Amino acid sequence: MSGNWCGERVVNVRLMPPWSWVSYVGAVTSVLRSRGIKCDFTDVAGMSGYAFIVNIHPEVLPFGPVAFDWEILIEGTQGLGVMTELVAVERGEDDERLFGELFERVRLEIDSGRCCVVWGAGPAPEFGVVYGYRDDCYLVRSSVSSAGTRNKERLQGPQDDPEEPVRFNQLNAPWRLAAIFFGECFEPERALQERRAVARAVKLLRGLAPCFGGEYYYGTRGFRTWADALEKKRIDRLGNFYNLMCYWELQMFASGFCKRIARNWPQAKEYLNRAAELFYQSFSNLEKIKAMVGENGDFRDEGDFTVAGELLKGCAIFNERAAGALELALSLM
Repeated sequence: MSGNWCGERVVNVRLMPPWSWVSYVGAVTSVLRSRGIKCDFTDVAGMSGYAFIVNIHPEVLPFGPVAFDWEILIEGTQGLGVMTELVAVERGEDDERLFGELFERVRLEIDSGRCCVVWGAGPAPEFGVVYGYRDDCYLVRSSVSSAGTRNKERLQGPQDDPEEPVRFNQLNAPWRLAAIFFGECFEPERALQERRAVARAVKLLRGLAPCFGGEYYYGTRGFRTWADALEKKRIDRLGNFYNLMCYWELQMFASGFCKRIARNWPQAKEYLNRAAELFYQSFSNLEKIKAMVGENGDFRDEGDFTVAGELLKGCAIFNERAAGALELALSLM
């Protein structure tokens, strides 16, 4: 590891800004589309399993939507048609060395003409697209690139409104240093990958996937934990807002994904569409809560805490029923 990096190189592609609240979904979709894979947020969220993640801290701290082992997402992401690798290491006393090793690996990817996704490559703890390097800095596309942009899917080349470079050891990356690398593209076996996606969804909703831990409540019971925190007014204000925006999106993606793949499975169509409708009802509940929250993240009315709590309990019920519908669908796929 040299530590004395100089020079500049970019992957000359036009990227869609990763504008999703769920930064993994936004950044990965951006890279995959730049590689010629036909996909959108719904495909990436559904196939990876992120659409079915529910992970809530008892005080609704903001890290719930990202506080799990991201390895659970990799198999399904790869199922979209590109070899996918997660490199992740917990932060510790040797951070400087780890920062350097990660930067060198990313430089190799850029030298090979491949963009990648790096945790903390942006203004907040989020996944960002790295499309190049300049001396000891990453060149990135993060949520900043879509801020104030009307056309969220407008493709941006390296010279279009570039963001500030991010120095290799200044990643906004709590817990761990991590990056996702994308290798060769291939033709996936659609039926196999969709069956695996549904099985993964059931495990995540049932809280059976080995990717959660610590003091978080996950699976469908996460919504009940959230409801309890709201009713007791024991919440982190900004955390509540961020969780709300993420799960509002994810429940919408879950509904869209189930409805989309139902077209491919006539024998399981009834149950997949049933799951889609249940996720949509949960999304609608979260939409109602969104209307109660002001721009500063506070509820507009004191009574909204109780109303929102009841709506979240409804989300738990809808997701429990959706998990059951997906289990029945899986038995027919």
